[in-house]
Amino acid sequence: MKRIGILLCALALTGLLRDVDLARAAYPEKSVTLICVWGAGGANDLIAREIAEIMKKYFPQPVAVVNRPGGAGTIGTADIVKARPDGYTICSTTMSALAIKPHQMELPYKTPDDYLPIALIGTQADVLNIFSDAPFKTLKDFLDYAKANPGKLRIATCGIGHFTDIILQMLRMKAKVDLADVPAKSGAEQIAMQLGKHVEGSITTVLEALPYIQAAKLKALALADEKRSPLLPDVPTMKELGYDITLSTYTVLIGPKGLSGEVAAKWQEAIKKVSKDPSFLKFMDSQGVTVVYEDGEQLKKRLWKDYNVNKDIFERVGEKQK
Repeated sequence: MKRIGILLCALALTGLLRDVDLARAAYPEKSVTLICVWGAGGANDLIAREIAEIMKKYFPQPVAVVNRPGGAGTIGTADIVKARPDGYTICSTTMSALAIKPHQMELPYKTPDDYLPIALIGTQADVLNIFSDAPFKTLKDFLDYAKANPGKLRIATCGIGHFTDIILQMLRMKAKVDLADVPAKSGAEQIAMQLGKHVEGSITTVLEALPYIQAAKLKALALADEKRSPLLPDVPTMKELGYDITLSTYTVLIGPKGLSGEVAAKWQEAIKKVSKDPSFLKFMDSQGVTVVYEDGEQLKKRLWKDYNVNKDIFERVGEKQK
């Protein structure tokens, strides 16, 4: 009887494990909500909706985009951190919400250990722009002048703590120059300030500056990215020029901590296919975004690197806010 009981228990356990495997294999059984941490109509919203559209080819259930803007991306990001880890709520967010804002404010999350990185989707380079008729031909010319004239060159950024401001702070420290930081509310306002001669330069996304560079109103000196931009192939990176500043902004997918590896793998498989889709590549090119796929492990390493870089910047320049 004892042997029969053991056999029955083993059979029951086998059946239970099989049921668990089938349940996992069934994901997703219904539509999935994709939180976009920025408002409707912006670049990040358009990217999230394009992902949802292209995923129809590679994912068995619909993906519905829901906008939860506010707090520079932290409100929607906080929502995913507190969501049930069942795979039916995923988040499209950005580097600034994950690797900058935790150094400025108290949030339900702090480090990349507080959520599950799923995949990197694409990067967007930032560029240092000056007047097209400025007497500087290269970044070296620009920095040499700044060294000889401390504080005279004014650079527009999107304000303290924004990644454009972080890039400026890194350039100031690595080049040992005094560049005045002039905050603006948006990339468009940065460009307007520069065209109005209220500042000598600005740090904006390539896409924001591109029309003015093409119209010969602005000149691009250097990119704060790992590689040159296909939109500005003749413009060197700061790293090429001796300043290791590669703090580009990027769009990622994350899930709540505790999300199963099987669910994350299904998203990674689908996103990897999306990243190679010609329609998606064409769309991202129109947005000035370079498609770069990284899985969760690679992305987590990237996020930790930028998190620690930004932590050091805030501590060194005394801009940490509580």
